[in-house]
Amino acid sequence: MSANYSWTFQTFSDGSSTGPVNPQPDGLWQPAPGSTPSAGNFVYLQSDIGDYIGLGQTYTYTPAIATLSVSATPGIVGTYGALLTVGVNGNTWWNGNFQTMNTLSQLQPGFYPGLLRYPFNNKVLGGLDWSGDGRGCNTEKGWFAIDSVTYVNGTLSAIDLRFEQNCEGGTTALHGAIHWVF
Repeated sequence: MSANYSWTFQTFSDGSSTGPVNPQPDGLWQPAPGSTPSAGNFVYLQSDIGDYIGLGQTYTYTPAIATLSVSATPGIVGTYGALLTVGVNGNTWWNGNFQTMNTLSQLQPGFYPGLLRYPFNNKVLGGLDWSGDGRGCNTEKGWFAIDSVTYVNGTLSAIDLRFEQNCEGGTTALHGAIHWVF
């Protein structure tokens, strides 16, 4: 080659990983102390300056100011992973999807790295997508971490999840935290 070239690529798991990374790596984003409600269900979003989705703003939604919805769809092992869907309808609207790797039929605690945009993701790794107010990523990369999750008789009853999403290969991020108890 007569000139320098920069190549970007992503490698994928060979499918031998059966679950998320535990323990979670140190240094993952989390909300600053005191920035989220101390009790009750919430969706918290913190957007870097330059992030297309959150427009550099911070948002906190609770049932007192918005309609919040959270649902879990079981995965079919070997086909697709468990899916968490989150909706916010308040002074603006948001939709989020978090899918585990295809080896899991239920959401499990741990770190899910190297994710691409759901539903166009590699099913072996899982995927994520957060969009709102008519703004979404064409391509994205990111991660999510499930800090705790509880099922009762096979039905999701509580979850604490954090995520980071970067649009279009950018370095600015949208971060989020979801706390939900049914």
